[in-house]
Amino acid sequence: MFKSKIAAARTFNRDENGSIAIIFGLSSAVMCMFVGLAFDVGRSYSSQQRIAAAADAAALSAAKGIRLENMTDAQAKAYGRKVFDEDMRNGAGNWTDVHDVKFIIDRMTSKVTVEVDASVKTTFAGLAGISKLASPAAATAVFEARDIEVAVQLDLTGSMCSPCSKIDALKDATRDLVHVLIPASATAQKVRVGFAPFSAGVNVGPYLRDVDGNRGSSNNCVYERRSSTNAKTDEAPIGTDAFKIRSDLTAPPRTSIQDCPAAEIVPLTSDRQKLLDVVDTFVAGGSTAGQLGAAWAWNLVSPKWKDVWPLASRPVAYGTANTDKVVILMTDGVYNTIGGINYGDTSTQATTASSISVDLCTNMKDAGVTVYTVGFDLDSIGNAAAKTRATDTLKACAGRKGNAHPEDFFFKAKTGDELRGAFNHIASDIIRLRLSN
Repeated sequence: MFKSKIAAARTFNRDENGSIAIIFGLSSAVMCMFVGLAFDVGRSYSSQQRIAAAADAAALSAAKGIRLENMTDAQAKAYGRKVFDEDMRNGAGNWTDVHDVKFIIDRMTSKVTVEVDASVKTTFAGLAGISKLASPAAATAVFEARDIEVAVQLDLTGSMCSPCSKIDALKDATRDLVHVLIPASATAQKVRVGFAPFSAGVNVGPYLRDVDGNRGSSNNCVYERRSSTNAKTDEAPIGTDAFKIRSDLTAPPRTSIQDCPAAEIVPLTSDRQKLLDVVDTFVAGGSTAGQLGAAWAWNLVSPKWKDVWPLASRPVAYGTANTDKVVILMTDGVYNTIGGINYGDTSTQATTASSISVDLCTNMKDAGVTVYTVGFDLDSIGNAAAKTRATDTLKACAGRKGNAHPEDFFFKAKTGDELRGAFNHIASDIIRLRLSN
């Protein structure tokens, strides 16, 4: 009997019936566990992406509130948290638990950092004792407390009233620019804007005797420099570098010399209402000495002109830390006027005017000035070669020193709405907020 029991045990030990089912059952359990873990990990990844996006939005919103609305730290944190919560409600899923959202505001470095402590509930991983997966996130936004000097060349030539809706569009676009750059509430930045309206010449208003060699003229209108030596620079208007007035010009007949626009130049100012009031005075007339407009826009931000402008309008030195110098060149036509005379879009003088402009732009970029250019309704230029030259001039002028993508600084606007869009884009770019990570 004992022997029969031993034999039965040996038979049981050799019996393989049902082993495949056992192996399958065990492997299925493991496979299900891996599939479940993959599901939980995927859900965690999706949630973390949403948390990161919400943290980015919160950091940017808090930084924007500090810069544009002059918020206190407490106000900025509350505003940022509100944005974070709204962003999470719009797609994070109810499996995400946000334990803490910490805002760190450092005004010395102009940074807002958001740190999020969050986790994601698990489903299948819970079988392995893992009830949640950590899902932290962090984002830092920089509210750039940089001072800004912006000079705008504004085309007030006759073609801007062909049709007159164009000059109206320019007024609207310029107002938008001022509103964005100089908001009604105080900001951490010192932002100053100047205007250089032009047509055949530039109306320098009360600064005439400072720039024309103290000779004076009845209409405050100036043209090119008295000497061509520094015609493509920002040298101070001293001696032969002073600017010509009407009596300096010769032309057969003299009556062919055109005057300046009624709108005067405006040196750098943070007076928002003053700038808006000047925009209301814009009237179109005359031909296009764009190279002169470009030169005067540069003069407004040039530290070499500090003794010409009032104390509050004096530009800081090139290379001053935390200060950006920007020139915006806007035109709707071909640069075709030199010495107050319109030589026509296809003339040698027109080619020369464009060449001078490009050289001016190159020199101001080398000095550290960022140049944005806006071509408005250029397709209305009748001559194909002249239209190409007008476009190429603005493209060549655009950019900043060391930037590999100057095309990002050139805008071509066909309509009034597109002109306003270009000016708003430029203004937003100038005061941009950026994520630092």
